[in-house]
Amino acid sequence: MNLEALEALLRAGLPAKHAQTRLELAEPGLVLGSDGSLSVRLCLHNDDTRECAEQTVPLVPAGQTLGRIHAYVQAWVQSLPPLLACVVDRTGGLSMTPGMLEFPQVVLNDEQAQTTMQFLERFADPHTLRAWVAEAEAANDEHWIRTVCQDLRLGEHADALVALRRTGISLTPRRDRLTAGRTHLGGVPDLPPGALWPHRRDRPMTLLAQIDLAETSHCDDERLLPPAGLLQIFADLSSDIAWDDTTHGPGVLVMTQPPQARDLIVAPPPAGTETLPHRAVTPAVDPSLPPPDSPFYHDLTDLDLTGDDPTNPSEEFAAFIEFLNEFHPPLDDDDRPRHRLLGYADLLQDDPWRHCATADPSTPPTQWQLLAQIDSEPDAPLGDNGLVYIFIPRDALAAGDFTRAHGVWHMH
Repeated sequence: MNLEALEALLRAGLPAKHAQTRLELAEPGLVLGSDGSLSVRLCLHNDDTRECAEQTVPLVPAGQTLGRIHAYVQAWVQSLPPLLACVVDRTGGLSMTPGMLEFPQVVLNDEQAQTTMQFLERFADPHTLRAWVAEAEAANDEHWIRTVCQDLRLGEHADALVALRRTGISLTPRRDRLTAGRTHLGGVPDLPPGALWPHRRDRPMTLLAQIDLAETSHCDDERLLPPAGLLQIFADLSSDIAWDDTTHGPGVLVMTQPPQARDLIVAPPPAGTETLPHRAVTPAVDPSLPPPDSPFYHDLTDLDLTGDDPTNPSEEFAAFIEFLNEFHPPLDDDDRPRHRLLGYADLLQDDPWRHCATADPSTPPTQWQLLAQIDSEPDAPLGDNGLVYIFIPRDALAAGDFTRAHGVWHMH
Protein backbone atom coordinates (compact mmCIF):
# COMPACT_ATOMS: atom_id res chain seq x y z
CA MET A 1 0.00 0.00 0.00
CA ASN A 2 1.41 3.39 -1.01
CA LEU A 3 0.88 5.40 2.19
CA GLU A 4 2.82 8.36 0.81
CA ALA A 5 0.40 8.73 -2.11
CA LEU A 6 -2.62 8.44 0.17
CA GLU A 7 -1.24 10.96 2.62
CA ALA A 8 -0.50 13.31 -0.28
CA LEU A 9 -4.22 13.11 -1.17
CA LEU A 10 -5.12 14.03 2.40
CA ARG A 11 -2.70 16.94 2.55
CA ALA A 12 -3.99 18.23 -0.78
CA GLY A 13 -7.55 18.38 0.55
CA LEU A 14 -6.87 19.60 4.09
CA PRO A 15 -7.57 21.87 5.75
CA ALA A 16 -11.24 21.78 4.75
CA LYS A 17 -13.78 24.28 5.99
CA HIS A 18 -17.52 24.79 6.30
CA ALA A 19 -18.94 27.89 8.00
CA GLN A 20 -16.96 28.29 11.25
CA THR A 21 -15.73 24.69 11.28
CA ARG A 22 -12.21 23.86 10.07
CA LEU A 23 -10.72 20.36 9.72
CA GLU A 24 -6.95 19.84 9.68
CA LEU A 25 -4.56 16.90 9.48
CA ALA A 26 -2.74 16.23 12.76
CA GLU A 27 0.32 14.16 13.57
CA PRO A 28 1.03 11.33 12.90
CA GLY A 29 -1.40 11.67 9.98
CA LEU A 30 -2.27 8.42 8.23
CA VAL A 31 -1.84 5.20 10.25
CA LEU A 32 -1.88 1.66 8.82
CA GLY A 33 -3.31 -0.98 11.18
CA SER A 34 -1.92 -4.49 11.50
CA ASP A 35 -5.12 -5.82 9.89
CA GLY A 36 -4.79 -3.54 6.84
CA SER A 37 -7.25 -0.90 8.07
CA LEU A 38 -6.46 2.79 7.76
CA SER A 39 -7.03 5.54 10.31
CA VAL A 40 -6.12 9.20 10.31
CA ARG A 41 -5.40 11.74 13.01
CA LEU A 42 -7.57 14.84 12.57
CA CYS A 43 -8.11 18.10 14.40
CA LEU A 44 -11.44 19.94 14.26
CA HIS A 45 -11.60 23.66 15.08
CA ASN A 46 -14.59 25.90 15.71
CA ASP A 47 -13.35 29.34 14.75
CA ASP A 48 -16.35 30.95 16.49
CA THR A 49 -16.14 29.29 19.92
CA ARG A 50 -12.36 28.58 19.73
CA GLU A 51 -13.10 24.96 20.65
CA CYS A 52 -10.71 22.33 19.30
CA ALA A 53 -11.00 18.52 19.26
CA GLU A 54 -8.30 16.11 18.10
CA GLN A 55 -9.02 12.44 17.44
CA THR A 56 -7.87 9.40 15.50
CA VAL A 57 -10.64 8.50 13.06
CA PRO A 58 -11.08 5.13 11.29
CA LEU A 59 -10.87 5.96 7.60
CA VAL A 60 -11.01 2.62 5.74
CA PRO A 61 -11.81 -0.74 7.37
CA ALA A 62 -9.82 -3.88 6.69
CA GLY A 63 -10.60 -6.07 3.70
CA GLN A 64 -10.61 -3.48 0.89
CA THR A 65 -8.61 -3.76 -2.32
CA LEU A 66 -5.80 -1.25 -2.90
CA GLY A 67 -7.62 0.31 -5.86
CA ARG A 68 -10.82 0.76 -3.86
CA ILE A 69 -8.94 2.24 -0.90
CA HIS A 70 -7.32 4.85 -3.14
CA ALA A 71 -10.63 5.68 -4.85
CA TYR A 72 -12.50 6.00 -1.55
CA VAL A 73 -9.86 8.19 0.14
CA GLN A 74 -9.72 10.48 -2.89
CA ALA A 75 -13.53 10.83 -2.94
CA TRP A 76 -13.68 11.33 0.85
CA VAL A 77 -11.13 14.14 0.70
CA GLN A 78 -12.84 15.86 -2.23
CA SER A 79 -16.22 15.59 -0.46
CA LEU A 80 -15.09 16.93 2.92
CA PRO A 81 -16.93 20.29 2.57
CA PRO A 82 -20.38 18.67 2.07
CA LEU A 83 -19.56 15.99 4.66
CA LEU A 84 -18.66 18.72 7.13
CA ALA A 85 -21.82 20.62 6.19
CA CYS A 86 -23.93 17.57 6.97
CA VAL A 87 -22.43 17.19 10.44
CA VAL A 88 -22.53 20.94 11.16
CA ASP A 89 -26.21 21.05 10.21
CA ARG A 90 -27.04 18.21 12.58
CA THR A 91 -25.00 19.53 15.52
CA GLY A 92 -25.50 23.23 15.01
CA GLY A 93 -21.71 23.41 14.86
CA LEU A 94 -21.56 22.64 18.61
CA SER A 95 -19.67 19.87 20.41
CA MET A 96 -18.32 18.36 17.21
CA THR A 97 -15.52 15.80 17.08
CA PRO A 98 -13.53 14.44 14.11
CA GLY A 99 -15.06 11.01 14.76
CA MET A 100 -18.36 12.32 13.43
CA LEU A 101 -16.80 12.13 9.94
CA GLU A 102 -16.47 8.35 10.11
CA PHE A 103 -20.04 7.76 8.85
CA PRO A 104 -19.23 7.85 5.05
CA GLN A 105 -17.64 4.40 5.43
CA VAL A 106 -21.15 2.97 4.99
CA VAL A 107 -20.71 3.53 1.24
CA LEU A 108 -18.12 0.75 1.24
CA ASN A 109 -21.00 -1.69 1.78
CA ASP A 110 -22.17 -0.79 -1.73
CA GLU A 111 -20.33 -3.18 -4.00
CA GLN A 112 -21.37 -1.12 -7.04
CA ALA A 113 -19.17 1.76 -5.83
CA GLN A 114 -15.59 1.04 -6.92
CA THR A 115 -14.18 4.17 -8.54
CA THR A 116 -13.59 7.68 -7.26
CA MET A 117 -16.37 9.00 -9.49
CA GLN A 118 -18.84 6.42 -8.20
CA PHE A 119 -18.03 7.30 -4.59
CA LEU A 120 -18.35 11.00 -5.40
CA GLU A 121 -21.80 10.39 -6.87
CA ARG A 122 -22.92 8.80 -3.58
CA PHE A 123 -21.48 11.66 -1.55
CA ALA A 124 -23.18 14.30 -3.72
CA ASP A 125 -26.71 13.64 -2.42
CA PRO A 126 -27.33 15.52 0.89
CA HIS A 127 -30.39 13.37 1.65
CA THR A 128 -28.26 10.23 1.42
CA LEU A 129 -25.59 11.77 3.66
CA ARG A 130 -28.17 12.70 6.29
CA ALA A 131 -29.59 9.18 6.25
CA TRP A 132 -26.11 7.69 6.64
CA VAL A 133 -25.11 9.91 9.54
CA ALA A 134 -28.45 9.32 11.31
CA GLU A 135 -27.99 5.58 10.87
CA ALA A 136 -24.44 5.76 12.23
CA GLU A 137 -25.49 7.83 15.25
CA ALA A 138 -28.36 5.45 16.04
CA ALA A 139 -26.01 2.47 15.81
CA ASN A 140 -23.49 4.17 18.12
CA ASP A 141 -26.22 4.99 20.64
CA GLU A 142 -27.53 1.44 20.50
CA HIS A 143 -24.04 0.08 21.15
CA TRP A 144 -23.60 2.48 24.06
CA ILE A 145 -27.01 1.62 25.56
CA ARG A 146 -26.33 -2.11 25.35
CA THR A 147 -22.84 -1.71 26.83
CA VAL A 148 -24.07 0.34 29.78
CA CYS A 149 -27.00 -2.04 30.34
CA GLN A 150 -24.54 -4.93 30.51
CA ASP A 151 -22.29 -3.04 32.93
CA LEU A 152 -25.26 -2.25 35.19
CA ARG A 153 -26.69 -5.78 35.01
CA LEU A 154 -29.67 -4.53 32.98
CA GLY A 155 -28.86 -6.63 29.92
CA GLU A 156 -32.29 -8.28 29.83
CA HIS A 157 -33.87 -4.84 29.33
CA ALA A 158 -31.48 -3.64 26.60
CA ASP A 159 -33.82 -4.36 23.66
CA ALA A 160 -36.69 -2.42 25.25
CA LEU A 161 -34.45 0.52 26.13
CA VAL A 162 -32.92 0.68 22.65
CA ALA A 163 -36.45 0.78 21.20
CA LEU A 164 -37.28 3.79 23.41
CA ARG A 165 -34.49 5.96 22.00
CA ARG A 166 -35.85 8.97 20.13
CA THR A 167 -34.13 11.82 18.38
CA GLY A 168 -35.32 15.25 19.40
CA ILE A 169 -34.15 18.63 18.16
CA SER A 170 -32.56 20.99 20.65
CA LEU A 171 -33.06 24.71 20.06
CA THR A 172 -30.04 26.57 21.42
CA PRO A 173 -30.21 30.38 21.60
CA ARG A 174 -27.61 31.90 19.31
CA ARG A 175 -24.74 33.65 21.03
CA ASP A 176 -24.44 36.19 18.23
CA ARG A 177 -28.18 37.03 18.59
CA LEU A 178 -28.55 37.19 14.81
CA THR A 179 -32.19 37.42 13.70
CA ALA A 180 -31.75 36.01 10.20
CA GLY A 181 -34.14 33.21 9.31
CA ARG A 182 -37.69 32.53 10.40
CA THR A 183 -36.96 30.15 13.29
CA HIS A 184 -37.11 31.88 16.64
CA LEU A 185 -38.54 31.78 20.13
CA GLY A 186 -40.80 34.62 21.22
CA GLY A 187 -41.13 37.71 19.08
CA VAL A 188 -43.98 38.01 16.60
CA PRO A 189 -45.15 35.62 13.87
CA ASP A 190 -45.13 35.80 10.09
CA LEU A 191 -48.77 35.73 9.02
CA PRO A 192 -50.71 36.28 5.76
CA PRO A 193 -51.78 39.90 5.24
CA GLY A 194 -55.03 40.56 7.09
CA ALA A 195 -54.84 37.36 9.16
CA LEU A 196 -56.27 37.61 12.66
CA TRP A 197 -53.92 37.28 15.59
CA PRO A 198 -54.93 34.24 17.72
CA HIS A 199 -57.05 35.09 20.76
CA ARG A 200 -58.46 33.21 23.71
CA ARG A 201 -61.44 34.71 25.54
CA ASP A 202 -60.83 38.06 23.85
CA ARG A 203 -57.21 38.09 24.98
CA PRO A 204 -54.39 37.99 22.41
CA MET A 205 -52.20 34.94 22.86
CA THR A 206 -48.40 35.00 23.11
CA LEU A 207 -46.13 33.52 20.46
CA LEU A 208 -43.88 30.96 22.14
CA ALA A 209 -42.05 29.80 19.03
CA GLN A 210 -42.03 29.96 15.27
CA ILE A 211 -40.19 27.12 13.55
CA ASP A 212 -39.19 27.16 9.89
CA LEU A 213 -39.48 23.43 9.28
CA ALA A 214 -37.09 23.58 6.33
CA GLU A 215 -34.41 24.77 8.78
CA THR A 216 -34.99 21.87 11.19
CA SER A 217 -35.78 19.02 8.78
CA HIS A 218 -32.14 17.86 8.63
CA CYS A 219 -32.44 17.01 12.35
CA ASP A 220 -35.82 15.25 12.13
CA ASP A 221 -34.56 11.68 11.76
CA GLU A 222 -37.99 10.09 12.18
CA ARG A 223 -39.57 12.52 9.68
CA LEU A 224 -42.34 13.31 12.16
CA LEU A 225 -42.75 16.94 11.11
CA PRO A 226 -43.61 18.33 7.67
CA PRO A 227 -40.41 19.03 5.67
CA ALA A 228 -41.25 22.70 5.07
CA GLY A 229 -43.58 25.49 6.10
CA LEU A 230 -43.87 27.34 9.40
CA LEU A 231 -44.93 25.82 12.72
CA GLN A 232 -46.23 28.47 15.12
CA ILE A 233 -47.03 27.87 18.79
CA PHE A 234 -49.17 30.34 20.76
CA ALA A 235 -50.16 30.19 24.41
CA ASP A 236 -52.41 32.05 26.81
CA LEU A 237 -49.91 33.32 29.38
CA SER A 238 -51.90 36.20 30.82
CA SER A 239 -55.21 34.79 32.09
CA ASP A 240 -55.97 32.66 35.12
CA ILE A 241 -58.07 30.17 33.15
CA ALA A 242 -56.74 26.61 33.08
CA TRP A 243 -55.42 25.52 29.72
CA ASP A 244 -57.77 22.52 29.62
CA ASP A 245 -60.86 24.60 30.32
CA THR A 246 -63.22 23.47 27.55
CA THR A 247 -65.52 26.48 27.98
CA HIS A 248 -62.85 28.95 26.91
CA GLY A 249 -60.92 26.67 24.57
CA PRO A 250 -57.39 25.27 24.87
CA GLY A 251 -54.65 27.41 26.33
CA VAL A 252 -52.24 26.44 23.55
CA LEU A 253 -52.77 26.86 19.81
CA VAL A 254 -50.53 25.33 17.13
CA MET A 255 -50.79 26.83 13.65
CA THR A 256 -48.99 26.08 10.40
CA GLN A 257 -48.23 28.22 7.37
CA PRO A 258 -47.80 26.22 4.14
CA PRO A 259 -44.44 26.32 2.35
CA GLN A 260 -46.06 27.82 -0.74
CA ALA A 261 -47.17 30.90 1.22
CA ARG A 262 -44.97 33.65 -0.25
CA ASP A 263 -46.74 36.76 1.02
CA LEU A 264 -46.26 36.34 4.77
CA ILE A 265 -45.48 39.50 6.69
CA VAL A 266 -44.27 40.18 10.22
CA ALA A 267 -47.57 40.64 12.05
CA PRO A 268 -47.78 43.55 14.50
CA PRO A 269 -49.15 42.40 17.87
CA PRO A 270 -52.56 43.73 18.96
CA ALA A 271 -52.73 46.14 21.88
CA GLY A 272 -52.32 44.36 25.19
CA THR A 273 -50.37 41.41 23.76
CA GLU A 274 -47.78 39.92 26.08
CA THR A 275 -44.76 39.26 23.87
CA LEU A 276 -41.56 37.43 24.71
CA PRO A 277 -38.13 38.59 23.48
CA HIS A 278 -37.25 37.53 19.95
CA ARG A 279 -34.58 34.85 20.31
CA ALA A 280 -32.88 33.27 17.30
CA VAL A 281 -31.94 29.63 17.88
CA THR A 282 -29.74 26.96 16.35
CA PRO A 283 -31.31 23.49 15.87
CA ALA A 284 -29.28 20.36 16.61
CA VAL A 285 -29.91 16.63 16.89
CA ASP A 286 -30.71 15.64 20.48
CA PRO A 287 -31.18 11.88 21.12
CA SER A 288 -32.55 10.79 24.48
CA LEU A 289 -34.53 8.25 26.47
CA PRO A 290 -37.65 9.03 28.53
CA PRO A 291 -37.15 10.46 32.03
CA PRO A 292 -37.82 8.13 34.99
CA ASP A 293 -41.18 9.65 35.95
CA SER A 294 -42.85 8.82 32.65
CA PRO A 295 -45.20 6.02 31.58
CA PHE A 296 -42.82 4.37 29.12
CA TYR A 297 -40.92 2.10 31.46
CA HIS A 298 -44.00 0.73 33.17
CA ASP A 299 -45.71 -0.03 29.87
CA LEU A 300 -42.79 -1.16 27.72
CA THR A 301 -40.42 -2.97 30.11
CA ASP A 302 -40.66 -5.11 33.21
CA LEU A 303 -38.15 -3.08 35.19
CA ASP A 304 -38.66 -3.10 38.94
CA LEU A 305 -38.79 0.65 39.36
CA THR A 306 -39.50 0.86 43.09
CA GLY A 307 -39.50 -2.54 44.77
CA ASP A 308 -41.94 -3.15 47.60
CA ASP A 309 -40.81 -0.08 49.54
CA PRO A 310 -40.57 3.19 47.56
CA THR A 311 -38.42 4.67 50.32
CA ASN A 312 -35.93 1.84 49.88
CA PRO A 313 -35.61 1.36 46.08
CA SER A 314 -34.40 -1.90 44.63
CA GLU A 315 -30.83 -2.34 43.38
CA GLU A 316 -32.26 -2.63 39.88
CA PHE A 317 -33.91 0.77 40.23
CA ALA A 318 -30.67 2.37 41.45
CA ALA A 319 -28.83 0.94 38.45
CA PHE A 320 -31.60 2.12 36.14
CA ILE A 321 -31.39 5.70 37.46
CA GLU A 322 -27.62 5.64 37.06
CA PHE A 323 -28.11 4.59 33.45
CA LEU A 324 -30.67 7.33 32.70
CA ASN A 325 -28.49 9.99 34.26
CA GLU A 326 -25.91 9.10 31.62
CA PHE A 327 -28.25 9.26 28.61
CA HIS A 328 -30.89 11.76 29.75
CA PRO A 329 -29.47 13.96 32.53
CA PRO A 330 -32.07 15.24 35.01
CA LEU A 331 -33.23 18.82 34.68
CA ASP A 332 -30.84 21.12 36.49
CA ASP A 333 -31.00 24.90 36.83
CA ASP A 334 -27.35 25.06 35.75
CA ASP A 335 -28.28 23.30 32.49
CA ARG A 336 -31.25 25.45 31.55
CA PRO A 337 -32.82 26.64 29.37
CA ARG A 338 -33.67 23.42 27.52
CA HIS A 339 -35.75 24.23 24.46
CA ARG A 340 -36.61 21.25 22.27
CA LEU A 341 -38.73 19.88 19.46
CA LEU A 342 -39.74 16.19 19.55
CA GLY A 343 -37.87 13.63 21.62
CA TYR A 344 -38.84 13.50 25.30
CA ALA A 345 -39.73 16.15 27.85
CA ASP A 346 -37.51 17.20 30.75
CA LEU A 347 -39.77 17.04 33.80
CA LEU A 348 -40.07 19.94 36.20
CA GLN A 349 -42.93 18.39 38.17
CA ASP A 350 -45.11 15.32 37.64
CA ASP A 351 -45.78 13.24 34.52
CA PRO A 352 -47.21 15.44 31.71
CA TRP A 353 -47.97 12.41 29.49
CA ARG A 354 -50.61 11.20 31.93
CA HIS A 355 -51.96 14.73 32.18
CA CYS A 356 -52.54 14.67 28.42
CA ALA A 357 -54.18 11.23 28.59
CA THR A 358 -56.52 12.48 31.31
CA ALA A 359 -57.53 15.44 29.15
CA ASP A 360 -58.05 13.16 26.13
CA PRO A 361 -58.64 9.55 27.28
CA SER A 362 -58.87 8.34 23.68
CA THR A 363 -55.06 8.44 23.49
CA PRO A 364 -53.00 6.41 26.00
CA PRO A 365 -50.08 8.16 27.73
CA THR A 366 -47.33 6.53 25.69
CA GLN A 367 -48.95 7.64 22.43
CA TRP A 368 -48.52 11.33 23.25
CA GLN A 369 -45.49 12.74 21.44
CA LEU A 370 -43.69 15.81 22.71
CA LEU A 371 -44.05 18.41 19.96
CA ALA A 372 -42.16 21.21 21.69
CA GLN A 373 -40.68 22.14 25.03
CA ILE A 374 -40.20 25.84 25.73
CA ASP A 375 -38.19 26.77 28.79
CA SER A 376 -37.92 29.97 30.81
CA GLU A 377 -35.13 32.41 30.02
CA PRO A 378 -33.65 34.90 32.51
CA ASP A 379 -35.36 37.76 30.67
CA ALA A 380 -38.45 35.73 29.73
CA PRO A 381 -39.67 33.66 32.72
CA LEU A 382 -42.73 31.51 32.08
CA GLY A 383 -44.49 32.04 35.38
CA ASP A 384 -42.26 30.98 38.26
CA ASN A 385 -39.30 29.80 36.14
CA GLY A 386 -41.62 27.34 34.44
CA LEU A 387 -41.59 25.02 31.44
CA VAL A 388 -44.25 24.77 28.76
CA TYR A 389 -44.78 21.41 27.04
CA ILE A 390 -46.85 20.92 23.92
CA PHE A 391 -47.85 17.31 23.21
CA ILE A 392 -49.75 15.77 20.33
CA PRO A 393 -51.07 12.23 19.70
CA ARG A 394 -48.66 10.41 17.42
CA ASP A 395 -51.43 9.53 14.96
CA ALA A 396 -52.47 13.18 14.76
CA LEU A 397 -48.88 14.24 14.16
CA ALA A 398 -48.55 11.67 11.37
CA ALA A 399 -51.73 13.08 9.80
CA GLY A 400 -50.56 16.70 10.19
CA ASP A 401 -53.53 17.45 12.47
CA PHE A 402 -52.15 20.00 14.93
CA THR A 403 -55.62 20.87 16.27
CA ARG A 404 -55.23 17.99 18.75
CA ALA A 405 -52.12 19.47 20.39
CA HIS A 406 -52.34 19.84 24.15
CA GLY A 407 -50.34 22.17 26.40
CA VAL A 408 -49.04 21.53 29.91
CA TRP A 409 -47.46 24.33 31.97
CA HIS A 410 -45.27 23.39 34.93
CA MET A 411 -43.84 25.88 37.41
CA HIS A 412 -41.86 25.70 40.63
